[in-house]
Amino acid sequence: MTENPRELVRQFVHRKSGQTAPRMVPFLPRSTPTGQVDFVMGIVHRIPTKPAGTDTSIVTQVHAELAALRHELRQRYGEDSILTNSVSMKRVIDQVEAARQSRATVHICGEKGTGKEHIARTIHYTSDLGQQAFVPIQCRLMPPRELHEAIRRLVEADWGERLPIAALQPGCVFLDDVDSLPRDVQQRLVDFVASARGADFRANVRLLSSSRIGLEDARTDEQISDEFYYLLTSVQIELLPLRHRMDDLKILAQHFLEQRNHDRSKQVTGFSAEVWSQFEEYNWPGNLDELDEVIYEALCNSDGPVIRSDHLPFRLRTGLDAQRLGPIADGPIEALDPLLQRVEREQIERALEQAKGNKTMAARLLKITRPSLYRRMETLGLSDSEN
Repeated sequence: MTENPRELVRQFVHRKSGQTAPRMVPFLPRSTPTGQVDFVMGIVHRIPTKPAGTDTSIVTQVHAELAALRHELRQRYGEDSILTNSVSMKRVIDQVEAARQSRATVHICGEKGTGKEHIARTIHYTSDLGQQAFVPIQCRLMPPRELHEAIRRLVEADWGERLPIAALQPGCVFLDDVDSLPRDVQQRLVDFVASARGADFRANVRLLSSSRIGLEDARTDEQISDEFYYLLTSVQIELLPLRHRMDDLKILAQHFLEQRNHDRSKQVTGFSAEVWSQFEEYNWPGNLDELDEVIYEALCNSDGPVIRSDHLPFRLRTGLDAQRLGPIADGPIEALDPLLQRVEREQIERALEQAKGNKTMAARLLKITRPSLYRRMETLGLSDSEN
């Protein structure tokens, strides 16, 4: 049987013309005779236009949804969302606190998976612009045509226009992997922000950015221009990789586990001592993102209240094995001439042995002429009697 609608959600549908239209979607769960939910059906409705002073339930619903969304964002990206015991991250918290109280541009640098976007969202949602939208632009992931179009819309938008709902009004533009932006796009952004047209943008929107390498290095390598560097780096925050903040490993792992537990009926409370040992030994090249993914996969494999070693994904165990073997040791650098002579002598001797002393065949194996073979043998002191 079908029950009454459980949720009424406002959504935007995308038309072929490229325009969007608001719709209301009630979700109706369909239950089996035993009372279990079989599936959930959503019905898309137009939002009726009503004269002023009539039923305001739709408006009330939308404002309620926005209030709930703001509350969720404050919880997820609030000041308390940065979990740490390490000195380096406590310094980051101080920088975030200072940054959120101003509208200066902030650049966040760190390896992939270190939480750069989380820090950017924390700065935004705890600032005076936090009631407005956070707009990320993925400079590395977007195809070139889409990236150019996104920047074109950014520089051509009317940033002085105010939307009736604050949550839909852009308050922050976040350029992720900003060092991937082409030089001509960088210059376009610099010119726009410095222009008279960019005054409304400077007054109403904050510019945040991130990169995997330090922007000073990108500037030295001419990946970014000097003007673009100075535009982005009023404040710079560096996030260390997880392998350099192992004091935080246990609280982060437990935090990710409890987050993943929210959607499960059967709860997992923690990790075995062997798992903690493996976690502490592993280098975590994917940083926090990898830690979260490993915990999710282990949780899916678990069959009890504690995650054991055999629940961990195969890639982590093979990664640990590779770490224990270590890199192949490099030998000392040899003088080039004796090395080349030794290699040449070994190859000629192998060719002569395989050809059973036949010089013509040996020369063919070595892909040189017979006279060349004789000259090289003479230079290396290889006589006919030796072969």
